[in-house]
Amino acid sequence: MSDDNFYADDDQFKPEEYSARPKQGMSSGVKILLILLALGGIGMLLCCGGIFYAVRNVKAKVTENKQEITEIQNEIATINIPEYFVPQMGMSADVIGKKILMAIYEEKEKDGGLVLMSFGLPNDGMVDMNKEFRQNLKQQNQNQRELKIDKTEQKEFEINGEKVEFTFAEGTDKNDKRFHQVMGVFPGKTGATFLFLQIASDKYNAEDIENMIKSIK
Repeated sequence: MSDDNFYADDDQFKPEEYSARPKQGMSSGVKILLILLALGGIGMLLCCGGIFYAVRNVKAKVTENKQEITEIQNEIATINIPEYFVPQMGMSADVIGKKILMAIYEEKEKDGGLVLMSFGLPNDGMVDMNKEFRQNLKQQNQNQRELKIDKTEQKEFEINGEKVEFTFAEGTDKNDKRFHQVMGVFPGKTGATFLFLQIASDKYNAEDIENMIKSIK
């Protein structure tokens, strides 16, 4: 992704970047962080003290194999991802009967990325899923770039019979490089699914991104 990380913040839509691009391949430390990232969301699934039981009973798989990442993505949702986003990492974990899935894609010239994540939970209004997903992405590392958002727009799409709002935003990083950002929670195959995308503005194609969202099944 770029020299900085790929993520974005929220209160007034002040983004927090996600996922530093590893140099010379993905280190085992980053793989462990990725697992811990997903486990951070288990708090939504457990009662007090249950986390220890869950961690002991986690069956997790992290992969950089492109075909396996695509298979994980297909478990999350059917979606037509633009070809300039290439598979980077995937994760699948079983925790107390809930399946946590994540597929991460990187823009082919390292100028952005796309994340699909599901905790196997319903989006029933009891939890702010957008906030929970963003917080759990942020936990992956602390060296995060903030974008200064100066433009936002809500766009509504119908996905699996539900009307879903996605937030489309624009802003600049600390080097004044401009990015587009898109995020939203939609009904996926295993439950509420978070889509987070960020890409340099000179690579952004609005038609491609909207068609990708419209393709979700």
